Amino acid sequence: MIISPPLAQSIVEETESIISRNINFMDSEGKIIASTDPNRIGHFHEGAYNVLQRQQSLVIEEDDELEGTRKGINLPVFLHDQIIGVIGITGAPEEIKQMGEVIQKMTEILVKEAYFDEQLELEDRAKEAFIDEWIDGKWENDKLFASRGWILGINVHIPRVAVILDMIGMNDLIYNKLSSYQADVKGELEIQRFRRDILQEIQSRFPPNSQHVIIPTGSTRYILLLSVNDQVAEVNRKGKIQFRLEQIQQAIESSYPFTMAAGIGRMYTTPREISRSVQEAEKALLHSRKQSNLFFYDQLGIESFVYDLAPEVRLDFVERVLPLEQLEKKDQMIETLEAFYKANGSIQKASSDLYIHKNTLQYRLKKISEFTGYDPRNYEDAVLLQVALAFYKSNPT
Repeated sequence: MIISPPLAQSIVEETESIISRNINFMDSEGKIIASTDPNRIGHFHEGAYNVLQRQQSLVIEEDDELEGTRKGINLPVFLHDQIIGVIGITGAPEEIKQMGEVIQKMTEILVKEAYFDEQLELEDRAKEAFIDEWIDGKWENDKLFASRGWILGINVHIPRVAVILDMIGMNDLIYNKLSSYQADVKGELEIQRFRRDILQEIQSRFPPNSQHVIIPTGSTRYILLLSVNDQVAEVNRKGKIQFRLEQIQQAIESSYPFTMAAGIGRMYTTPREISRSVQEAEKALLHSRKQSNLFFYDQLGIESFVYDLAPEVRLDFVERVLPLEQLEKKDQMIETLEAFYKANGSIQKASSDLYIHKNTLQYRLKKISEFTGYDPRNYEDAVLLQVALAFYKSNPT
């Protein structure tokens, strides 16, 4: 492990806060890379170089006894029985000898913690790269791909359902946090910790050591590849998924100033089909974001293919069939059509759902027919109006 100057500086500052002495950290070439005295950073330290060669502590009795040294004690720092640097304590040797071994051990503990953090980060990156490849479905050798999964603790051969969670309003919160730091690097570190906290909140809702795969994607989204039992009835399986997601939603919305939407794909049993479930979850999410709720792909009607069409194609169709932007009471027209079709064309039920008189509903439907040229009560016209309504609602707001 190569100790970076920022890590070395954090170790120096942590140590100095305990013993109130000038502390230096020298790298594997004897150069001072961190110090409580900024003027010494970058200078060669001959005493540290000797420690690296002999792998033993060295006491300096006088300033400048060796090149770049001051009186004090210099101690080797080991990781896995390999010397990786030197920690130096400035001061009268007789005063600091007793604390030398304690500081050495403390430094090695801090280095070991940093090493494990680095290993975990590398493992997380490897896992995220593997999952990205899995979601894309473009690997070449199935056996090799499955073996890589086993190494990472992931069984790609069990049935799964893809879920995409989106934190609506989180980008605004991130922007405000970054603005408050005035481009300080601490702002980015704070955001990373913030995202990790949300990831841990999601992970805590599932059993530990399970085969559920959960990773962040982008700035506000999280992909879940949930392992499911294909022998359980679909209604029960979906109910269990919904229960878990509602728990997450409640926890997120009670702890953070934003809402959560979720799109859920269908279950698939082979590794290459997972990409389909992810695509389905994406489409369901586009629909659910408008209500900040949870939506299963197989709940979608026309919406399941709406987003496959280019926005300009959808817009052109809406302008020809249902030019809502020309109306002052477009919200009322949308509400009327949705209620009428949800009631399967029943005037009585739709008027009851809208809390209006049947004659009022009849009047509104007549006005829609006159305005658009399409009668909502005519089967062929109703199909066009429903498609146009779905296209209109799919446009970005």
